[in-house]
Amino acid sequence: MMSLRWWTFALALVLAAAAAPGGAVAQSRAEALAQRCADASALYASCTELAVAARTLQANAGLMAGLGSEVAGSAGTLGMRLDAAPRIAFSMRTAFTHLGLPDLADAGTGVSREATFVVPALHTGIAVGVFDGFFVLPTVGGVLSLDALAQTSTLFLPVGEGFDGKVSSWTVGARLGLLRESFTLPGVALSVSRRDLGAVRLGSAMGSGSGSVMVDPTVHAVRATVGKDLLSVGVLAGMGWDRMSGAVEIHPAGSANSFREGSWTHTRNLVFVGASMNFLILQLSAEGGWARGLGAVDGYRGAPFDPAKGIGFGSLALRLTL
Repeated sequence: MMSLRWWTFALALVLAAAAAPGGAVAQSRAEALAQRCADASALYASCTELAVAARTLQANAGLMAGLGSEVAGSAGTLGMRLDAAPRIAFSMRTAFTHLGLPDLADAGTGVSREATFVVPALHTGIAVGVFDGFFVLPTVGGVLSLDALAQTSTLFLPVGEGFDGKVSSWTVGARLGLLRESFTLPGVALSVSRRDLGAVRLGSAMGSGSGSVMVDPTVHAVRATVGKDLLSVGVLAGMGWDRMSGAVEIHPAGSANSFREGSWTHTRNLVFVGASMNFLILQLSAEGGWARGLGAVDGYRGAPFDPAKGIGFGSLALRLTL
């Protein structure tokens, strides 16, 4: 009965996150950058499209570097062994997102068509149990337990779509345990992390399309997860909040100037669910999730690409816990 109540509560949290409005959508920043570009170049349509593309690319690159749970297939903290040695988990995760952007190579005279493609990524991570937490009741433990987290990621951005190629990132963070999983209770944890990506470039200012954009994202991410092992099968659900920031630069085709915003910031909500198969120290897991879209930008409404659309993501992972 206790387990049913916890899963009802977890489902309510996920639905609330899915229904909540998207984070700080930064329309005003996009519109201001587009206007500054248009005032100097008289290319209002191209400038607006490039600002929309830059904002979307910053948000989606940040998402691809982290996706759902911080530790693949794990909702709660690792804890310590009986001899007070830390548990260590190594994971490798293959991930993908279905990405949409304005087609900056479109040589048409109007607003560019939408380009959609799947972006794969590879994540390699390590988690180390640092503190086992407190037992507040005989079956309620792991309160304020702590894990240290680190991850490297490689995003394989398609050169054929106008990207420079793959981009790498690193993540460091910590996960705070709220409950340790037991026979009647799920594992519940809250994680915070920072991701830094290399510069992501799309398009060409020398071509016949709209121009080029560059983003240099840093992401501060929060994830809340709840999960339970049911014999050899585990399930988890979670929600997240990403704050993207960093420099953005747009360069319209036909202009001698590029236009830069040194610190562009906005946020986004996401939800995810997962399932796993456990084989003693080895685990296979899968996750799927949805990230909310960004807000519309004045001057770009009704275009083939809709920045308010959310995007889906998924992953398959292998984790070894020692």
